[in-house]
Amino acid sequence: MLQDPASIITSPESRREFANALPTPPVSPPKVIRDSEFYCRDIVFLVENVLFKVSRRPFEDESNAFGSTIKLPPENGHLHAEGTSDVNPLPLPGVTAEEFKALLYVLFPLSYGARQPLTKDQWLSVLKLADMWVFDEVRAKAIEELRRLIPNHAERICVARNHNIRGWIEPALKELAKQDSLSSADLQFLGWDMAAKLIVVRESVAFSGSCSCGCNYCTISHGPVAHAHAHAASPGTRPFSVSAGSLRRSNDFSTHIREWFGDEFF
Repeated sequence: MLQDPASIITSPESRREFANALPTPPVSPPKVIRDSEFYCRDIVFLVENVLFKVSRRPFEDESNAFGSTIKLPPENGHLHAEGTSDVNPLPLPGVTAEEFKALLYVLFPLSYGARQPLTKDQWLSVLKLADMWVFDEVRAKAIEELRRLIPNHAERICVARNHNIRGWIEPALKELAKQDSLSSADLQFLGWDMAAKLIVVRESVAFSGSCSCGCNYCTISHGPVAHAHAHAASPGTRPFSVSAGSLRRSNDFSTHIREWFGDEFF
């Protein structure tokens, strides 16, 4: 017996079979988007005659100069804008390629910095560019590293004056005042004016001919007196164990440093 065609289509089984036989409409793929943090654009710099192509992210996020005094190409700008290609790099005048490379080692430490410990001169270059382009965190890192790499107090003062590191100057002056002598290198780092003032500070520690203390010696109104241990000096004489050097090493010098250097460095 023949089945009614209408009943074939309307039966539950046939409806399922009929639906499965129909072509499936195409499914649109999800829209591709760029991650807000980890989709980075490159930028091409020209330093001297050397091209550098790096991520623009640290220059945007960590510097207060790029984007204002130095114009980065816009994210969706013209393909021929400066910084978009080797043909149209963004020039950085007043900087050497080696200085810029040292900065890149610090800005990209996981890629390059771990394999390249920087020298003192390279950290000085990093500090120079951090000052120039207002990389505050990079500047702090450079100062931390240079404190370790520059043990000479006179050289520290020279670097501190060039880069406005005020916290270095007074402690270094105190240490130089306590030294037995100043070397020619110390004097060159300090410069004539500062060296002359420091010599006056060093000579502020002096013996008087007599004093009222039991050790029969003193400094003349210059901070704490360094008392020697028991000695066999005769009355009115200075014990042999006490010298100008020992007095310098026990003196703080803060008052005299402030007096002679003023507030210029503090």
